[in-house]
Amino acid sequence: MRGQDKMNSLYKKVLKKITPSAKEIRAEKKLVEEIRHKLTKIKGKHSHLEWCGSSARGTHLKGDKDLDLFIMFEKELPAEQLEQEGIRIAKTIFRGHKWEKAYSQHPYLRGEINGFEVEIVPSYIVPSGKEKQSAVDRTPFHNKYLLKKFSEKQKQDARLLKQFLKGINAYGADLKNCALPGYGVELLIVYYGSFDKAIKAIAGWKEKETILLEKRERNPREDFFTPLIIIDPVDENRNVASALSEKQYEKMKLAAQKFLEKPSEKFFFGTSITIWSKQKIIEELKKREFMAIQAEFPKKILSDLVWGQLRRYLRKAANQLEEKDFIVKKTDLWSDEDKVFFLYELKELNLSKTKKVFGPPVSDKENVKKFLEKKRKIISGPKKENGRILLEVEREKTNAKQVLQEYVNECKTQESDGMKVCLRKAKVLTEKDLLEHYKGALAEHLTKYFEGKEAFE
Repeated sequence: MRGQDKMNSLYKKVLKKITPSAKEIRAEKKLVEEIRHKLTKIKGKHSHLEWCGSSARGTHLKGDKDLDLFIMFEKELPAEQLEQEGIRIAKTIFRGHKWEKAYSQHPYLRGEINGFEVEIVPSYIVPSGKEKQSAVDRTPFHNKYLLKKFSEKQKQDARLLKQFLKGINAYGADLKNCALPGYGVELLIVYYGSFDKAIKAIAGWKEKETILLEKRERNPREDFFTPLIIIDPVDENRNVASALSEKQYEKMKLAAQKFLEKPSEKFFFGTSITIWSKQKIIEELKKREFMAIQAEFPKKILSDLVWGQLRRYLRKAANQLEEKDFIVKKTDLWSDEDKVFFLYELKELNLSKTKKVFGPPVSDKENVKKFLEKKRKIISGPKKENGRILLEVEREKTNAKQVLQEYVNECKTQESDGMKVCLRKAKVLTEKDLLEHYKGALAEHLTKYFEGKEAFE
């Protein structure tokens, strides 16, 4: 079988697994029409219903049960009334079904109807995405833009690229994975033309790769500073790839390169890993200096907001260690949205009791005087070394666990509400403590961490 024939055979095999069945598509269309009909019977200030998202465009994956429905209102309606009307109408639609309130720029409802995860969002009718009155107003324009641009084959190519990124765990709009959202994936297919061309391009992406589908006066690199820049064609002031982390960007490039070298289904569906035995982990930990903070995942806060706060806290605690002279080699974060583990790999867990502190050049009398007046416990000095003043002083903190625990205790009262809940029962774990939690998904995560390579490698 020739090269391209072989690739086409692989794509056909993958598409068979990821394309929704005719029965699934009929069911979702039927539900949307039922909700649309119900909306016409509800009295209010709304205009009509817009079905948006990948299911409306025919680019969603098999088993994706998300329906994004927008109740449209005239732009003259005050924001307060938009919220009130949107919630009232959504509650009527969800009557008899489970639902919850969620938040974007303004509150909306999401819930389950007939096995589908339905979001009902109030939105303004505006002339264009640039003239939005709220962040969600541009979403209907995303739909119109892509439906106009996509061929039927490109819809299937979009499915392939979504599944490829899903297979390497670099897909989704949530902040948990800092990955690429579905809309961004679809724009890549429009820009490059096909799955094959997109993969070849991704393999060769450079720093601050820029995807510009429509004309823009300013160079996007002047306004955005993320690894990948995808300018929203319906709102030039938005980078669709803003949540994509450097780590995920590099993973996408590596996966594309490896796929081109040796294409296989494992890139689309992942591969299972063999979890290391506890004894093997113990042997590995003997080569490293490791510690963690164990905390709780806040339950009553929007998951996306929590993940943003967790990542900030991971960095802040690492900064705290570095301010006390500890060298943080690597950090990591894991949560099953019940427990949270902030993971820190250090060069050493205990520092010497003293350290050298270099001051200004000896010839700089005024600044030398200020340097010597600073409050600290001097063990020896001042003396001269390489033309600069030198002191040997006592370190404030020498134990990494103590530094982290004091910081955790301090943050229990000073952090945001979400992190206060998270840290309420938080404690610092040694390597031995961490081993007590070595099971299930955390064991899988730590195995991947210590192996230091992606599943597709």
